[in-house]
Amino acid sequence: MNASLATGHEKNIEYEKLTFLYGSVPLILLIHSFSLIMFSVLMWQVVDNYSLAIWSSVSAVVLLFRYYHYYVYKGLDDKVRKREARVWLHRYYTYVLISGGVWGSAAFLLFPQTNTLNQMIVVLFIIGLTSTAVGIISAKWYLVISYAFVSFVPLIVKLSIMDSSLYHTLAYIISALAILLLFTGKHFNSVIDISIRTRQEMLETKSTLEELKSRFFALFENAPVGIFYYDSELRVVDGNKNILQIFDIENKERFIGMDLGAVKDGRIKKTLKEVFSGRQGSYSGQYATPFSDEALFVELVTVPLGDQKNSIVGGIGIVRDLTTEVEAKEEAHENAFYDPLTKLPNRTLLMDRLQVTIEQGVRHGYLNALLFLDVDYFKHINDSLGHLVGDKFLQQISKRLIESIRTEDTVARLGGDEFVVLLNNLPSDRKKASEQTYSVAKKLSDVLNRPYEIESHEINTGVSIGIYIFSYEKEDPNDVLRCADAAMYHAKDNGRNRIEFYVPEIDRNLKEFMETEKEMRRALEENQFELYYQPQAVLSSGIVDRVEALIRWNHPQKGLIEPLDFIPVAEKSGLILKLGEWVIEESAKQMSVWLDRYNDFPIRRIAINISPIQFLQQSFIKNFMAVVKKYGLKPENFELELTENVILKDIQSASGKIEALKEMGVTVALDDFGTGYSSLSYLQQLPVSVIKIDRSFITNLEKDKNNEMIVKTILSRVNMTF
Repeated sequence: MNASLATGHEKNIEYEKLTFLYGSVPLILLIHSFSLIMFSVLMWQVVDNYSLAIWSSVSAVVLLFRYYHYYVYKGLDDKVRKREARVWLHRYYTYVLISGGVWGSAAFLLFPQTNTLNQMIVVLFIIGLTSTAVGIISAKWYLVISYAFVSFVPLIVKLSIMDSSLYHTLAYIISALAILLLFTGKHFNSVIDISIRTRQEMLETKSTLEELKSRFFALFENAPVGIFYYDSELRVVDGNKNILQIFDIENKERFIGMDLGAVKDGRIKKTLKEVFSGRQGSYSGQYATPFSDEALFVELVTVPLGDQKNSIVGGIGIVRDLTTEVEAKEEAHENAFYDPLTKLPNRTLLMDRLQVTIEQGVRHGYLNALLFLDVDYFKHINDSLGHLVGDKFLQQISKRLIESIRTEDTVARLGGDEFVVLLNNLPSDRKKASEQTYSVAKKLSDVLNRPYEIESHEINTGVSIGIYIFSYEKEDPNDVLRCADAAMYHAKDNGRNRIEFYVPEIDRNLKEFMETEKEMRRALEENQFELYYQPQAVLSSGIVDRVEALIRWNHPQKGLIEPLDFIPVAEKSGLILKLGEWVIEESAKQMSVWLDRYNDFPIRRIAINISPIQFLQQSFIKNFMAVVKKYGLKPENFELELTENVILKDIQSASGKIEALKEMGVTVALDDFGTGYSSLSYLQQLPVSVIKIDRSFITNLEKDKNNEMIVKTILSRVNMTF
């Protein structure tokens, strides 16, 4: 029995392959016919016309025979096809090999002796047709081998016996190509074979399930589905408990005797009547029950109900309530393509629409634009006011965006505070398109910059917008998004709350940034960074009692690199944390060596520049003190220098940490004061011990009265504070 089933399974697979192969015949005939015509036209003035005519006639006859057998095959019944599958497969193989042999013979019969261009035409036609055929006939691996043999071997032999080494080289190349095609054909063969077998197994499984389903419908009176019986007049005879629950019927008496012929939906009525023709009926869709106001989504299956004489006297209806399932699918679809918070299209749907927009733009010759929007300082809003306020803030932004664009344009949320606006059908003139896009971007910026009232909080913020104009030529949607994203980050780098168009220079800067980041990672691994210690003297006594640790990058190719050329990259990439830890570790190690080696060593304090990003890390003080203890040092041995950026990022957190460090004995200095945008009033909030005024104010102090006034103001403020 098992052997019989296995044989039947293999026959079905053979029949599926037969169907696949003959299904490709029209395409093959079209390709070969077109190729025959083109080849004959191109070679008419080149080779012997008599030989070409004979060869073309043979090719045409083969094509006609293939078409004839295809026509006969299509007219056969499925049962006949299955029974004669082997015969038709052999016919298919025969004509494929004859076609390959005919084209292979062209290498000898129609190969020009002198003109290299025309010789290459013969070569290209044979290679092209053979390569095309491999993908189609791969359902039979041995057929691929045979076809490649009869089409390629004559060509390879012909090229091999010619005098020039050029042809010999070409013969080797074609031989390699033939081998590659064989491997490709083998791969396609495996894919097709697996697909056919999988499909056959699915069909067999489906058939088995359908059989089981029809066999057991009438056996489950108490099944977890609704079951009811009805007579030839479409009146309900009986039903189970589940059908009453589905239709929200209080008692069975109300259901029994119900006239199903009064159902308004014609599709349901047709399904109910289908059984009287001896067929099974089915319906899947909405149903408005007269017993409840609730709209249901049901699946109804009806089967004939016969008596002892096998006469159909009614039907059995099986009802399954799909309402919850359909709602879940709709919700899943919503979640798959829309952002759950804002109900805007998400990245997946955006990329689909972007792909369509690109293709339409190329086809119709108009431009499109992608605007990448990022809310400035959203993290601060989220952290300070809470996620609930942050979510409502994002919802208000979404609402303003939707109200500010055309209906044919798209607003999407990529996640967090990142939004994208896709503008369609812009003018084909780039200048006009840019002007229109900028006008929209400016409008969006103005709209989003208006205050927000949320939970008794007034929120004011800006938005950085990057713009990329596209569709002169087909582009990858990911590249379009990347370019708009790069323009947005360029806007942020230039001060935030700005609108920037994408220019190629942004990509170059990004590549330079990525290359520098990559080299910095390698530099950390290979210890290319060095610390230099600059002595500092007390002006009143001239005694050198402290040093400042200055980092330099000793690049193996570029030499010594100043901090200004790599610290910004380190801060943007996050490498500043590892680099800062290394500086603290090395400085502490060096201080420990000095103090251990020299008893009367005058240097008692080492100053270290700390990045605001590193300083504002929650674990900064803990990590710093761990290094101090590791090398047996005291907090008094260290001076940490901060810049004004720490004020702008988070003054409350910075103030608390500075106070904690001072209590431990660490000196905290504010470096280069006056170069940033911080107010002098911040000095009263930051309990620093040292203020270092930027050198730009000190140079030529006697000659520059403005700088003199600024310095005096800073000093007076410092005196008031300390």
